[in-house]
Amino acid sequence: MIYLKSLVFGIGGAVVASVLWIMIAFVLPMWAPYVIGRLRGTGGVSTGYISSGSVVIAALIGFLVAFAWQWHRLRSALDLSD
Repeated sequence: MIYLKSLVFGIGGAVVASVLWIMIAFVLPMWAPYVIGRLRGTGGVSTGYISSGSVVIAALIGFLVAFAWQWHRLRSALDLSD
């Protein structure tokens, strides 16, 4: 059951890491010049590009970190109850 809970938590971590990576690597660079242009009263154009490979790497790292964290947390909770 520990592995199943950790797996579900790891999948959630992968989704969160992917969304954060997309926000940081794609949305923020496109949104920042627009905001700066509005503050200065000038026009601004920006483009963004993100590959699926970088999203997969972010998801893999997020999965591994979340899985390991939850697994360690559940294992230590089991050891305390013994």
